[in-house]
Amino acid sequence: MYSHLQLTGQLPDIADAHHYHKLLVAGNWAMIVGLVITVLSVLASYTFAHWFSMPVQIAAHMATLLFATMIKFGYIMRSLALHQFINAPKAEAVL
Repeated sequence: MYSHLQLTGQLPDIADAHHYHKLLVAGNWAMIVGLVITVLSVLASYTFAHWFSMPVQIAAHMATLLFATMIKFGYIMRSLALHQFINAPKAEAVL
């Protein structure tokens, strides 16, 4: 089984498996980082807004939108990679 969070040598026997694995790992990390920063920015924007200055709150509101989008792009990257792992033809054997 191949890892979803780090690059490993165990890959499916399909053409360009290494590229799709990099896409899968990058997509998963984009989703994790996007989620963490989105949660932190929501906390700074709403829950703990009284602790932060107005420019920081404005930046946190913008970060909420940007990093929520990062989660969506990570999901798209992950979906593309998994789709290729499932539907790609097998790599031809080299003689």
